[in-house]
Amino acid sequence: MCSTTVTADEDAQGKTIECPDCSASLRVPEQSVTVSAPVVDKAASQVRGQGKGIRDASDSTSTKSIFRAKRKAQLAAESKGEEFDSSRFEKAGLPRKTMFSLIVILVLAVGFYAYYLTRPIPRLVLTDQKANSLLKAMNTRNDESITSLLDEFLGAQCTSTEMIGEILRYIDTEEKLDEVMDDLKRLSQISLIQNPLVNAIDRDKPNMQLLSLMEEYRGRQASSHSKLEEEVLRIKAIDPAMVDRLQKEIPTIALLDMFQG
Repeated sequence: MCSTTVTADEDAQGKTIECPDCSASLRVPEQSVTVSAPVVDKAASQVRGQGKGIRDASDSTSTKSIFRAKRKAQLAAESKGEEFDSSRFEKAGLPRKTMFSLIVILVLAVGFYAYYLTRPIPRLVLTDQKANSLLKAMNTRNDESITSLLDEFLGAQCTSTEMIGEILRYIDTEEKLDEVMDDLKRLSQISLIQNPLVNAIDRDKPNMQLLSLMEEYRGRQASSHSKLEEEVLRIKAIDPAMVDRLQKEIPTIALLDMFQG
């Protein structure tokens, strides 16, 4: 702390002189008087300097915020009468938004997949209308062409087999098996109907349209039989006795390749 008494000459009146101890600037009044140098608290000065440094560091950190920087740039543009371009700030915030969107999508995907795995399988009911439609197609007398005849017959046959597979998906208890057994028996009987007109077709005859149609339905039949076997194996893992019952009472299932070995 400086409290030195400084005496100035008369010719220094109205001028600024320097304290010999602390180098503070002092203005000499018009009359010769004794003045004291201002008290300087060096410790307080250091604290204020440190505080300023902390504030500067804080300001430096805060300016990294996209929103504060955007606002600062907007005010600067307005003060200059310029149009504010926010595109660069929107691009800066894009990675964070993109990451958030990806997380939301991932959570939703996991949720939907979990629901898909645990959702109850609805029962497919064989109505009389559908059964009669399949019976009519299996016993078709379509005489437009051999291709039309075979198309109608094979289409009904494949549909019957596919419906059996869809009904099997519903089964996971003995009670559900009892519930759908009549529909399974009925569909199995329909799928195994023999049509004399279809049996009379010479399938080795070099008819490209006929061969193409047969190839199409051959692939469809293979797919439906494969799905039947998958469902039978699933039911077997739950209760082998249910599969034994299916094999005995549903001819279409008994004819699967898995039971022919």
